[in-house]
Amino acid sequence: MSSAKSKAKGAAPGQYLGYALQPTRLFFHLLDCPPNAAVGLEFVDDVSIHVNGKTTYAEQCKSALSQNPISNWHVDLWKTFVNWLENIEKGHIDPTTCQFRLYVTPAKTGPFAAKFSDIQDEDEIKKLIGEIEKARSALLKPPTCNANVQKFLDADFTVICAIVRNFKLISSDPDPLEPIRNHLASTVRHELIDTACQYGIGEAKREIDEKIRNNQPPLIIASEFRKRFIAFIRAHDSERVLHSLSEAPTDEIIQSTLSQAPTFVKQLALINADVETKSRAAGDFLRTSGDRTFWADEGIVFRESFKTYDEQLIRRNKNLGTEVQIAHSTVSPEDRGRLLYAKCCEAPPIDLEQRVVPGHFMPGSLNALADRAEIGWHPDFIKLLEENADQ
Repeated sequence: MSSAKSKAKGAAPGQYLGYALQPTRLFFHLLDCPPNAAVGLEFVDDVSIHVNGKTTYAEQCKSALSQNPISNWHVDLWKTFVNWLENIEKGHIDPTTCQFRLYVTPAKTGPFAAKFSDIQDEDEIKKLIGEIEKARSALLKPPTCNANVQKFLDADFTVICAIVRNFKLISSDPDPLEPIRNHLASTVRHELIDTACQYGIGEAKREIDEKIRNNQPPLIIASEFRKRFIAFIRAHDSERVLHSLSEAPTDEIIQSTLSQAPTFVKQLALINADVETKSRAAGDFLRTSGDRTFWADEGIVFRESFKTYDEQLIRRNKNLGTEVQIAHSTVSPEDRGRLLYAKCCEAPPIDLEQRVVPGHFMPGSLNALADRAEIGWHPDFIKLLEENADQ
């Protein structure tokens, strides 16, 4: 097998759950390949499968969001075949035993690519090559891909036949998550599938990146990866737990939110909260908003249950506010406000529909209530907000 330093031809980073097309396909093959296989990312191809040190599968992944990479004279189509030729010449691939795949999403059509995918007979391959040469000669000028077309047509005919016989075009998925979701549908609850996809793609990419940093071949052993993935599913696939699919917002998004000074941020400013507290509140608020929308839209949580949950938070806020007022009547209103905020955020979590919520959800919900001025931290928050609004 090739070394990581002598990387084979064929690699290029679309976005799916925050990840590019290649890592998404990497995760699919880690689920779908033989358990004794290793799956590579940008090793022998965009994605490749290896069994007992031999490359058994080489896949080129092409995003068709803004183009058709399998139209007859598209550079990507012919570069794909030339990449395979060069990897064969370098000994990375045995064309008689390796499966060649061109994965394109969303679905596109291309006459030459479709014919290459369908034919097996040597005479049919010769006939197709003749059709390609005739079609090219009829063009007003050579296509941009002409050099790659010529290199493929000039290759040893035995090698061309081996590639074509083992070649399949895969261009039917509206997006690359569909085959993964289909694979998981029978074993993973519907509402957990996107979380599982996000973990699986991210974990696979993380492992590849770590191997590259350590100068190791960018390969993942399928059986070992599946053990970790199954453990993740077992840990998260519980009816008693609500799982977040919303990612933590970036520092840029948090700073943008703070700069707009929504009401919940103004409420924290009234009690002289520090920048760290405001930033954490903004992050919790944004993630919680995303979770509420997703859970409601997917039917994971009944929308009316959020109202019940918020009512519990409002009741607790009022009770804790009374406690702070009685126990700390001599301290400044700002200090009492910071104490109340801390007590509310650090209180024991409240379940939603008798299910455990993520750690950010209760603080995020509290800040959502503060954003609507249904609760506040400063004893005179309503009066102060009205005064600020008039300024």
